[in-house]
Amino acid sequence: QLNGPLDEILMRIEQLQSSGASFARVEGLARAPRALPVRSPEPADDRIDVTGVRYAYERGGEVLRGVDLTVRPGERLAVVGPSGAGKTTLSRLLAGIDAPTEGSVTVGGVPVVGLGPERLRRQVVLVTQEHHVFLGTVRDNLLIAEPSATDEELRAALTAVGADGWVRDLPDGLGTRLGEGGRRTDGSQAQQLALARVVLADPHTLILDEATALLDPATARHTERALAAVLEGRTVIAIAHRLHTAHDADRVAVMEDGRLTELGTHDELVGAGGAYAALWERWHGERTA
Repeated sequence: QLNGPLDEILMRIEQLQSSGASFARVEGLARAPRALPVRSPEPADDRIDVTGVRYAYERGGEVLRGVDLTVRPGERLAVVGPSGAGKTTLSRLLAGIDAPTEGSVTVGGVPVVGLGPERLRRQVVLVTQEHHVFLGTVRDNLLIAEPSATDEELRAALTAVGADGWVRDLPDGLGTRLGEGGRRTDGSQAQQLALARVVLADPHTLILDEATALLDPATARHTERALAAVLEGRTVIAIAHRLHTAHDADRVAVMEDGRLTELGTHDELVGAGGAYAALWERWHGERTA
C-alpha cells in the first residue's frame, strides 16, 4: 500500500524535472539575441593559440586559471589530468562553444567565438560521448553537416565510419525515418552518424572528449577504427582518459587545478618525473598487474 503511491510520486517528480529542463531550453532559445549574419574574418592558417585564458561558470568558482597553449596544424595533442582539472572546459573553449572570461582562443589569429557557424564547422569540431539522432531521415541527419552533399557523398561518409552496412539494410536506405515513430538506433549507430557528419563537415581540427567512453569494449574498438579514418590528415586534440592515447600523441599537455602544468612528448614527461610520470606509472602498473 505504501510502495505504489511512493513509486507514483517519484515518477511524477522525475517527469516534472524533465519537463522543467525542456522548458528551460526552449526559454533559452526564445531569449537568445537574433543577430544579423556578419561575415567573419578569414583565419590566416589553422594554428590555434590559447593566450592567458581564464574561465569561470556563473554558479561556481574559476575553472581555468591562466592557460597558455599553442596547437600546431596537423599535430596530435593529448590533454590529460585528474577529474575536475578543467580539461572538458578547455575543449569547449577551443571549439568556440564558450568564450573565455579573460584571455583569448584564436585560430589563424581570429577569435574562435567570432567565427560564423559555417566557417566554424570547417575549422573546429568537438566530438563528445553524447551523440544525437535528430527526428527525420538518415539523409536529414547527415545533411545537417553539409546541406549541399549528394547521396553519393553521404554514402561515402557512412562507408568511412563503417556505417554503410546497417544503413543499406534499412527499409528505405538513406530515406529511412529515424527516432520516434521511425527506426530506433543504438548507441553505436548514433555515434557512427555523428562521425559521418564530421567527415562531411571536413574540419581541420577535431577535438575528442570521451568519444567512446559509454560504449562496450568491442563497439569502442570498432568505433576507434572508424575514428582513425576520420582523423587522417587533421589536427587532433584528444581529452585523454586512457593514457595509451597520450603515449601515441605528438605532445601531451597536463592539466591540474585549472592550469597547464606540463607540456612535452610522452618520453620527455616520463623522464621529467613530474605529474604525468606519476599518472603513467600508476596507469601502466594497473594494466600490467
